[in-house]
Amino acid sequence: MALKNRELFVRDPAVSALMNNGQARINDGFTDQERQTLREELSNFVCEGQYEDGSVRILESFLRHLSGTNQPAAWVSGFYGSGKSHLLKMLCHLWGDTEFTDGARARALVPELPEDVAAALKELDTEGRRLGGLHAISGTLPSGSSESVRLTILGIIFRSKGLPEKYAQAKFCLYLKHNEFYDRLKAAVEAGGKDFFRELNNLYVSPILHDALIGVDTGYGDRKSVRETLKAEFRQPTDISTGELLQLTREVLSVNGHLPCTIIVLDEVQIYIGDEKDRARDVVDVAEALCKELDSRVMLIGAGQNTLAAQAPHFKWLQDRFTISVELSDADVETVTRRVLLQKRPEHVDAIRRSLDLHSGEIERHLSGTRISSTNADRGNLVDDYPLLPVRRRLWEHIFRAVDPTGTSGMLRSQLRIIHDALRDLLTVHWAWWYLQTSCLINCNQIWFSRESCFASWTKPFALWTTGPKLAN
Repeated sequence: MALKNRELFVRDPAVSALMNNGQARINDGFTDQERQTLREELSNFVCEGQYEDGSVRILESFLRHLSGTNQPAAWVSGFYGSGKSHLLKMLCHLWGDTEFTDGARARALVPELPEDVAAALKELDTEGRRLGGLHAISGTLPSGSSESVRLTILGIIFRSKGLPEKYAQAKFCLYLKHNEFYDRLKAAVEAGGKDFFRELNNLYVSPILHDALIGVDTGYGDRKSVRETLKAEFRQPTDISTGELLQLTREVLSVNGHLPCTIIVLDEVQIYIGDEKDRARDVVDVAEALCKELDSRVMLIGAGQNTLAAQAPHFKWLQDRFTISVELSDADVETVTRRVLLQKRPEHVDAIRRSLDLHSGEIERHLSGTRISSTNADRGNLVDDYPLLPVRRRLWEHIFRAVDPTGTSGMLRSQLRIIHDALRDLLTVHWAWWYLQTSCLINCNQIWFSRESCFASWTKPFALWTTGPKLAN
């Protein structure tokens, strides 16, 4: 009986969802839905190419400088959709080997974790047991305070330890923990039918929070006294000093007086800094302090679209601090699509290759005479890319770059979405896969039907189909 296209793939597009539409979101994964998404992302993480190389260089640099006086920071760059956020999110959870409710661990979920990455993580575990554990912190810089770099980064650190992001509320919680009031106060608020963290947002005016505080410490007297004390002792500043940032970071992260081996991942640093030179200086100041003043136990990782050398002059101030450069490319995206969406069942690979060889003449005539025409190198990728031809993949990339030359709209990221949708459309093809015809392949115009809204503002959409060779050249 003839096979259907869906039977060729390890991952059935008919029943497999594309998590987050192919876009990773850096967060702490506290909800059940976020945990499920994280599990899916780990199970489909392709740790190859620059993903593997970048992970190894970051891990080995941290381990190499643990006994030194300075922990160099890393900068991960790549266009929108190249997988920066995905790599950093996976690295965070591999770092701490995140455990799920059923006992599964992050590292065990990743298929074929490279030996060099596994070896570095094993050495990291050894250092963690010696020095006070492992801890991973991640966040997107535009979140939190938009005025103070120090408060924004401190808020991300607070959140990683289950504290509120806002300075005043976090300081109040630290006061409670220091005096062993925290658990009793939280229980009293929740016994009254209120959410503790929501009441913290109303720190100065929450009656149930104030009554609970009086209950655990009678020295506060009455509600009025509580309100005045809280306003005086736990104010929200517009900024803090670098010294206070370091003191609070050490206090929050320390376990039994020891700082754990920690990474702090800050996504979208380039967008956060923008054209503001003062903000760039503050980022450099914070990076230098974290790297030099915390016993070489904390490594900072920033991310942006471009390498630091290719950006505006004020970004070059970051070069002396973020000395480990990890640059992601188109090739890494292609690897992900081949391994996540297009991976074939081993028993069908030879038959697909024979069929492609049978029709090689027709395939190699596609866009002949252009810079993106078929090449000898394509032959090694035909089976991996099927049912997408390599020349059509290259044409899509040219179309994306023609419509979005700056790479700022995130359209390159949509390749995962387009290929996923196109595979699902092909499920209605019932004739034999060895009888290859054009209708069995992903049509070139799939890019238009999948991303029509992205082309709406472009004034020459039909020129793509009438002057393809000119565009390619």
